[in-house]
Amino acid sequence: MSEANSRDVKPHAMQKLLDNNWLLLLLGIAVPAVFYTLWGLWDVINIPIAK
Repeated sequence: MSEANSRDVKPHAMQKLLDNNWLLLLLGIAVPAVFYTLWGLWDVINIPIAK
């Protein structure tokens, strides 16, 4: 009985995410790239204007 129930249970969304290696690779590259790009733009915007 317990085997039939365990086969019918769908995996949790976080488990699906962590099982997908390509998605983890994409997130591992995209998140730092976006973060550092925004950080760099923020630094450039905050440079005082020379007189």
